[in-house]
Amino acid sequence: MKKFTKILACSVLSLSFLLPLTACGGGGAPLTGEALKDNIIDDQYDNYYQIFPYSFCDSDGDGVGDINGITSKLGYVRDMGYTGIWLNPINPSSSYHGYDVTDYKAVSGQLGQMEDFEAMVTKAHSLGIKVILDLVLNHSSSSHDWFTRGAYNFMLGETAENCPEVDYYNFSFSKVNGKYEQFGSIYYEAQFNAGMPDFNLDSELLREQFADIIEFWIKEKKVDGFRLDAALHFYEGNNKKSAEFTKWVKETADAAYKTVHPEDPNAETFVVGEVWSGETDISDFFEGSGGASFFDFRVANNGSKFVPSAINTMLHPVQPDAAGAANNFYESVEKVLSLARGKNAAGEETQFVPTPFLCNHDVGRIAGVMLKDEARIKFAYGLLSLYTGSNFTYYGDEIGMTGSSNDPEKRVGMLWEKDTVGIYPPGAANTPSKYYPFPSVEEQLADEGSILNYYKHCNLVRNAYPALMRGTPKRVENSNENVLVFTKTYKDETITIVVNFSQKAQTVKNLGGVSFKQGICVSGEITGSGSSIRLPEFGIAILA
Repeated sequence: MKKFTKILACSVLSLSFLLPLTACGGGGAPLTGEALKDNIIDDQYDNYYQIFPYSFCDSDGDGVGDINGITSKLGYVRDMGYTGIWLNPINPSSSYHGYDVTDYKAVSGQLGQMEDFEAMVTKAHSLGIKVILDLVLNHSSSSHDWFTRGAYNFMLGETAENCPEVDYYNFSFSKVNGKYEQFGSIYYEAQFNAGMPDFNLDSELLREQFADIIEFWIKEKKVDGFRLDAALHFYEGNNKKSAEFTKWVKETADAAYKTVHPEDPNAETFVVGEVWSGETDISDFFEGSGGASFFDFRVANNGSKFVPSAINTMLHPVQPDAAGAANNFYESVEKVLSLARGKNAAGEETQFVPTPFLCNHDVGRIAGVMLKDEARIKFAYGLLSLYTGSNFTYYGDEIGMTGSSNDPEKRVGMLWEKDTVGIYPPGAANTPSKYYPFPSVEEQLADEGSILNYYKHCNLVRNAYPALMRGTPKRVENSNENVLVFTKTYKDETITIVVNFSQKAQTVKNLGGVSFKQGICVSGEITGSGSSIRLPEFGIAILA
């Protein structure tokens, strides 16, 4: 990996300073913990912040977020403890969402100029923030020059030898099985909609174009990796071939990255694919991808597809304290890690990076799922922070923004200042107050007990203790069914994690041999004496 600037942000965040509320009685004196210092390792494990550019920050007052707006907020992002950002599509496209690309080597004019992007990457790297881009290789826009040239020449009977674009898409003179759309006298494959024709990923001519695009963004624009849109659908119904194509992208990206960072023999990109599916499909991709990662939708709020493993199922406010919540969560922690750390088809041990998240631009926001219950909103992110891997936060989740239903409602403008939204992304919903049940960034920064400062504290704890982000979990016997105790070990570091899933304070005894390091509390304080600690509702303690 590229050697990023290490930011040694020393935060003296005792629990009494972070959350100065009345401590629960009966547990001894408040445990203040130790000062937090960044202990960031230069590898593939990071706290990532997802930005939908049109909705994030408007630098020129036109009501649309832009690249310069992102640059102006990078200090905020890094101060929040994030060491990577994922940008939703920044390319020119036929829609506001950007997933129907018309030019893969340009920046949308609504977002700014290429020099703006270059300046943003330079600043991000100076702060120790990696930059990954959405790369849409499953389909293009039907307005892309490749498609129009290819379609017309296919109708004329031209071959790929005379017109390479004929080979870029799945054209046919008759409608075949699958989802095909009509263009004049011919048909073309389009799994999502008519405006997004699918690529023919078997085309070597097309792959040459893709390699050029990947090298352009890595070699010339210095990005650190990609998020691969619709990876599950590269070869519809054929996970093996889809994983092989993902592997090709990863290898192509890594080869380019090594030329940018020749001083680092271990330099590699971070490539994460969207495989919106269950355990079997995700496992297939990990086995055949050659080092790429894949979002684990089983952890996220994603409707009803994978409810048994989702954090929202454990915490939903309409449910009482769920019996077995501790068991369910620990099972989820192990499952997410087991897919990334298993054996490939050759029987070799794999050590890939899991990527859990709570929500993104395609699913309802966690604050809405939790019915705006502040304690549960916080605790959901606290639990996410305990997974091994690189976790992802969707912009605005750190202030409790809501949004579900249609896609535009999930992508409303960021609330930076009190009662001031100011961003209305093209094609997106207007932004009435219903999407902002909690105060702005400005207000929450000043409130030590806010959702924002809870998120920040979780990130700083992850940055301070490498085992939390990278460690192998092992459960510790505990008689209290409301409390989970487990260890995580990374190299020579072992930490003990104690989690109270109850809405009532719980005491955990016989924790001898370890000392209190940090607490993550939605309210109240952790108290203790000797080998016993008392955690408030939804409290988390880190010991070592």
